[in-house]
Amino acid sequence: MISHQKYVDDPLAEWKRLLEVRQDLVTDPDGQRAKLRELAMLAHHRHQVAADELSDMLEITDAAREWGLVELEEGYHLGLFRRPEHELEAGTQCFYKGKLIRVL
Repeated sequence: MISHQKYVDDPLAEWKRLLEVRQDLVTDPDGQRAKLRELAMLAHHRHQVAADELSDMLEITDAAREWGLVELEEGYHLGLFRRPEHELEAGTQCFYKGKLIRVL
């Protein structure tokens, strides 16, 4: 995957913005974690944050991923999302691995 994060004018501001997009943390926790980690590293590379602040940002990023995974699991438990199963009818939409899919 080619990174486009290096073209971000203000990686620290973008990191803060993405951290607040909770829907993406639930639907794609690993993808959002990767974006957040890359932005944190870029902010450090551009001297927006010191090493100790980078460490905190990476811990927060990992915690955000965990939160997203817990929320996704809770959504399955409450019936908000359907777990993908082989016997789903054609045309059914559900979340699978954090992505909205349509069963063909």
